[in-house]
Amino acid sequence: MMSLLRRTIFTTLASAAVLSIAAPALADAPASFKLEEATLASINAAMDAGVITSAKLVELYLARIAAYEDGGPRLNSILTLNPDALKTAAALDRERQTRGARGPLHGIPVLLKDNVDTYDMPTSNGSAVLKNSIPPDDAHIAKALRDAGAVILGKAAMGEFAGGSYNSVGGQTINPYNFKRHTGGSSSGSGAAIAANFAVLAVGTDTSTSVRGPAAYNGIVGLRPTTGLISRDGIAPKNLNFDSAGPMARTVSDVAAMLNVIASPDVADPLSVKVWNEIAKQEPGALKHGKPQIDYTKYLKADALKGAKLGVVRDFFGGDPEIDKLAAAAIAKMQSLGAQTVEITLTPDFVNAYLGEGGRNIRKLSDYRFRADWEKYLATLGPDVPKTIADFVKINETVVNKSPLPVEESVMRLLKTSMTTSTSDPAYQDLINNILPGATKAKLALFEQHGVDALVFPYQSSFAPPISNPAYQVDDPTFVKSERQQPAILAGYSTVGFPGIVVPMGYGTQGLPMDISFFGRPYEEGRLIGYAYAYEQASKLRKPSPLLPPLAGEVVEKK
Repeated sequence: MMSLLRRTIFTTLASAAVLSIAAPALADAPASFKLEEATLASINAAMDAGVITSAKLVELYLARIAAYEDGGPRLNSILTLNPDALKTAAALDRERQTRGARGPLHGIPVLLKDNVDTYDMPTSNGSAVLKNSIPPDDAHIAKALRDAGAVILGKAAMGEFAGGSYNSVGGQTINPYNFKRHTGGSSSGSGAAIAANFAVLAVGTDTSTSVRGPAAYNGIVGLRPTTGLISRDGIAPKNLNFDSAGPMARTVSDVAAMLNVIASPDVADPLSVKVWNEIAKQEPGALKHGKPQIDYTKYLKADALKGAKLGVVRDFFGGDPEIDKLAAAAIAKMQSLGAQTVEITLTPDFVNAYLGEGGRNIRKLSDYRFRADWEKYLATLGPDVPKTIADFVKINETVVNKSPLPVEESVMRLLKTSMTTSTSDPAYQDLINNILPGATKAKLALFEQHGVDALVFPYQSSFAPPISNPAYQVDDPTFVKSERQQPAILAGYSTVGFPGIVVPMGYGTQGLPMDISFFGRPYEEGRLIGYAYAYEQASKLRKPSPLLPPLAGEVVEKK
């Protein structure tokens, strides 16, 4: 059943007059606009030509959300819609008409993962305990997006406490390409919603894999930057040793444009100041009066792969023959674009220490800081919000777990375990002082030993798995399970997070997408964006789900 909030939006929508903006006729101006797979470029061209307005764009996306999110397959990709989205869009249309656009995100609908604070909507972190919690102000990146003219369309679903793809607020998020499969976690809603054409851009957050995993399983582009490139202020923490927000979109160009807006130093996140100072050392002029001067769109070059040396990591192949075939074709395409490739097989010592059991141990020890970070975040919220982990455990056990949407056991385990651990533990201190610095050194050594500019591999060695939550679990014997090592934690589990970008490399015979990954050294987002763009433009393998076809009215003709 559609929520009261959404019924209110669509009642308003039915009676809203969409602002019409006249634009000068241009010889190459578009005469029509197509919503499906719309990009920043196509939208801005249509707005400049007077074909559509931001208000009309919001209206079209809300109609798709009504059809496929609240109805039809019920993807469960969005937890809250902004009741002021149409009003905000109309105001931005008037501003565009009178003063011009602020930039490429002016009037563009954006979804935020529901751990990013917004002053005008709840930020639940996927927890029913917080489903009505409205923070006192915007997260740093939410404010940056609003300042750039973006329309915050709503809050995307996420795995509860940033784990998995189920939460106790809305339930299980469904993959738009196969309703029996999940979306990856924990930016499940951000990945599914962008793949389903519910918005133009989305923000996810990535601790282990939570931007890149959902992007790969949903066939979109996702970037996990160097940890600290984007401020974490106002984002509910999962593990601040590794947490990073990241842009998600259907194209590399749109990811780069969004990164321009949300990447900046912020005194409320000291790590971001440290990272940007380091960037400024390496690239004089990258900061001016504390403001970034890097334009990530300058790396969008079709010949960016020419002369690049890429390390193909074979440890991440061998899970599903279909994925291996897609990855082989992707690498062949990169070679045809001028890239050189080197075969890399990780040593057993590396795998044992930083993937597999070693990686799990890193995460286990790092989570010793979870309780202190989470309770510090809770202190920023209003008096009606519980203030301790113990409060959450009690409410979950006595209330939420007796509801139709109980908390998953993995979340309860995290909460309870965090009550008995501390950063003063010698094992945690060893992690910070020895294990993570060792991980950073070992990962950097991969680039030096093999003389490569980036590592390349299929992001997952299996397609999106069947939904496993007991309340939604379905039998799907077509799934090919992989026992191969997964590359997710290669990026974050270090003293400084390594950047990685994933871009569509095609679809399996079941119609499910998968992405190829470019993995780079810290501070080299621009290089990775260039490689991903060159491959994307030469392959153009992204396509919408046939299960969510365009609705009537999604092609707009100029009047």
